[in-house]
Amino acid sequence: MSVDDHAIERLKVWFELEYDELKAEWKSNEYSKLSDCPSFKSTTAYRESLNVLIKACYLPDYVDEFKIRPLKKMIDEDLLWENFSTRRD
Repeated sequence: MSVDDHAIERLKVWFELEYDELKAEWKSNEYSKLSDCPSFKSTTAYRESLNVLIKACYLPDYVDEFKIRPLKKMIDEDLLWENFSTRRD
């Protein structure tokens, strides 16, 4: 594991914390757009930073596999899974 891998892993922790906050804000239905959520800017900054490090660390053939997807897609998918799992319970 190279230094870049360590930096990516450390930054992912902070991204995930901020992402969870963003998702909670979005689920509250207080905001009409995801970008209106208070934690949107910081979550986006972490995502963009991670993707820069990922592009620098991994071979081009593997970058897409490790890149952080757009926030809206991540949240939509997470909420879909959450709704699916609550229906099954």
